[in-house]
Amino acid sequence: MKYILSLLIFASSLLTININFAAAHSSSEEKIIFDGLTDIYNLRFNDAEIKFKNLQRQDPNGLEGYFYESLLYFYKSLPSRDEVMFEKYLQLSDILIVRAENILDKNENDFDALYYKGLSHSYRSLLMLSLNKSLLKAASNGNDGYRILSMLIEKKPDYYDAYMGLGLYKIAIGFVPEKFQWLLTLIGFNGNIQEGVRLLETSLANGKYTKVESKAFLSIFSIKEREDDDRRALNFSRELTEEFPSSSVFRLFYSSLLLQNGLTEDAIKVSNEALGINKNSFQDEVKKTANAILGTAYFRQNDFPKASEYLDEYMKYVIREDRYNVYLFTLGVSQELSGNRTLAVSKYKSVRDNFINERDGELDKFFYRYAQDKIKKPLRTLDAQFIEAMNMRESNLLDEALKTYNSIASDLKEATDDDMIRLYFNLGVTYAYKKDDVKAAECFNKCLKFDPKSEIWLLPHSYFELGKIYDRQGNKNLSDQMFDKIFDFDDFDFESFLEMRLANYRNK
Repeated sequence: MKYILSLLIFASSLLTININFAAAHSSSEEKIIFDGLTDIYNLRFNDAEIKFKNLQRQDPNGLEGYFYESLLYFYKSLPSRDEVMFEKYLQLSDILIVRAENILDKNENDFDALYYKGLSHSYRSLLMLSLNKSLLKAASNGNDGYRILSMLIEKKPDYYDAYMGLGLYKIAIGFVPEKFQWLLTLIGFNGNIQEGVRLLETSLANGKYTKVESKAFLSIFSIKEREDDDRRALNFSRELTEEFPSSSVFRLFYSSLLLQNGLTEDAIKVSNEALGINKNSFQDEVKKTANAILGTAYFRQNDFPKASEYLDEYMKYVIREDRYNVYLFTLGVSQELSGNRTLAVSKYKSVRDNFINERDGELDKFFYRYAQDKIKKPLRTLDAQFIEAMNMRESNLLDEALKTYNSIASDLKEATDDDMIRLYFNLGVTYAYKKDDVKAAECFNKCLKFDPKSEIWLLPHSYFELGKIYDRQGNKNLSDQMFDKIFDFDDFDFESFLEMRLANYRNK
């Protein structure tokens, strides 16, 4: 899951680029912009920069060429985390904001100047958050961006492309976990996921130049709980690969969603296609992402030698700032299940032990803990069975997974409460995927009777699963009781992630 979140951030940075051309532009100016945008979609950044420099020479008083040039450094700094590129983006966006303000001093109703200024503040906020810069500066820029774009919509309600930026901000704030609620009080703004989605739908339906971006973000924020069988995210993402067949980033995005939906073979096929067209900018980033997907996909197929091959290749491209413990641990498990315990231990020992205090660090912390346990003692037969059954379930082999889990349950002797809660939680998830809410609820209620020592996180997650089941059964009161029980727990694994899932579920 952490891989998917990282990919979405990476993909998002390459998608939010089209601007409303409300002011009059010559056909030659528009062609330069559209051709430059096509270059960006296809990761031809050098070609795009030449076009935007040409636009600046053609229209030195306009904002477009300068805006797009600044965004190129946004795109370069986000995946690379290069401090020089980050500072260059701040410098160029500062210049763009000053240019916009000079225009607004002469005409406060220059809608394009409002748009470029507002969106530049929004991008600064996104980049600061992504690169773990000042949270307060990120919040300030984000609030400025939202305020300016809101003012634009009030002045010109049919500036539909601005709705995309507003929608994204509403959604992003709506996902802020409980521990960061103080930030919302500080900036005086509350998010609303449903309203944000409606704003994106408006820009998709009515915007002229933001349809691609709106579709991409709607595919991200259309992701629902697996058992809901909602294919909107997949459909939107597939359409993007059809519209831009030369874009490796759109294919990787689609591949990640295929994998998340249990379509493992399709994910492998599309990732290999992305590698086949990887001829432009960010080649190493594309290779890293594709190998992460492929390694995870073969792991899902219980093909541990192949999983080891691709995850080992992935590790050649990681940088310190990547959240890579999940892949390093999975690589170690793949090697151990392939019969090489010594090599596996070396991977377990390589997981990093310093974490950034943010929601992205949750997976690193979790798999650091798991790695320390596996350094001390090898995988048991029971552990291998759990892994193989989970992989069957996540590859939509539900009957095979149930057979394995039920076999484990019938043979389990001298099990700890940690083993038992792992068994019944995973069994419950599998029944939920099978649409058997009665048996799923039985399993999750059993989880609540155990007293785990290390897998405490499965207790609040069990309440979440029960809340969903009772909601589907129409028992709103009992559902809310289960969801409220989540907040009886504190400082557990995947706490922020669970809060995000709860927010997304309640706002579907």
